Amino acid sequence: MDKLTFVLICHFGLEKVLKSEIRKLGLEISEVTDGEVKAIGNLSDIPRLNFNLRTAERVMIEMSTFKAVEPDELLENARKCEIEKFVPVDGEFLVTKANQDKNSVLKSSQANQKTVKKAFVDRLKKVYNTNILTETRGKYPFRVKFNKNICSIRLDTTGDSLHKRGYRIKAGLAPIEETLAAALVKLAEFRKDKVLIDPFCGSGTIPIEAAMIASNIPPSADRAFVSETWNVIPRESWKKARAEALENINQDRLAMKEIKIFGFDIDPQMIRIAKENAERADVADLIHFEASPVENFWNLDCVKNLDGGIILSNPPYGERLEDRESVKPIYRDLKFAYSKMKNFDMHIITSFEDATKILGKETKNRKLYNGMIKTYLYSYLANA
Repeated sequence: MDKLTFVLICHFGLEKVLKSEIRKLGLEISEVTDGEVKAIGNLSDIPRLNFNLRTAERVMIEMSTFKAVEPDELLENARKCEIEKFVPVDGEFLVTKANQDKNSVLKSSQANQKTVKKAFVDRLKKVYNTNILTETRGKYPFRVKFNKNICSIRLDTTGDSLHKRGYRIKAGLAPIEETLAAALVKLAEFRKDKVLIDPFCGSGTIPIEAAMIASNIPPSADRAFVSETWNVIPRESWKKARAEALENINQDRLAMKEIKIFGFDIDPQMIRIAKENAERADVADLIHFEASPVENFWNLDCVKNLDGGIILSNPPYGERLEDRESVKPIYRDLKFAYSKMKNFDMHIITSFEDATKILGKETKNRKLYNGMIKTYLYSYLANA
């Protein structure tokens, strides 16, 4: 196991951002496909990837790849998967998910899960020379993916998705995931010395992720992972990786307590929630939250004299047909407020079809997926 192939999952459209993060951790990129980046590493990289990646959803190990168009073919090839490298004789191994594309013959997720599970049972009984697998220690969740009849079996090292940082206990009706928010901050080219404003901050996710990036607080060093209990990864690797992640925090930036990140929302209750979330993320001193309607945030004392920065936000989309007319005034108000800001770039993620009709022609756009919703990140650059 000197070399492992990691499969890093991300939102569609964020592969380039994730590649940059992986390279900064010193891993070699081997392949990039929609929503996935593969990289070459070793066992000690499992804690490092999980602690430090801001834009990945989960870290998986590619265990086996083969073609399968018949159930028996899937069974026989899955039996060859050397899961004993990770799973002990009493380990609990699960096939938690099976995804099939429309071009694959074996289309039943449930049937494919059962087939792979049976193959694993057969293999471990043979490898460990036993008729009983107690499955009482640890958890080893496997996932199966079919793409054009090519089956990939992956071992999930993360468990709960990496977007679950732990600071957001409460959220609004349509919160943006933390991983996507962090990617937006990176795509907007935010730096610690820049001003960032979110006029639709909701529970504070975008400002909080920006503050964590500005101070280099690792996104997931305070949470647990399913692979922490695996014997194959030395506990010292986890301790070392966690210590290194925490040592890289920019303590000088935190000590300055200089407010350059602002979050506004029309709902005072959401502002209270955002403040609580920022406290849990240890960045409350870096963000100014205040209740304000979008058409008025430009005139608040805390921002009206600012010269240059970034507006980055996730405004209402009007996903339902009956909501589309009601969101138009919101975008008109945003356009008015933006016109009052001096030397600010604006980046808006939305699926609202009339967004650019109201806001004006964008400088550039990027297609992204917010969950299952196709959205665009519209960028308006002050000095384009």
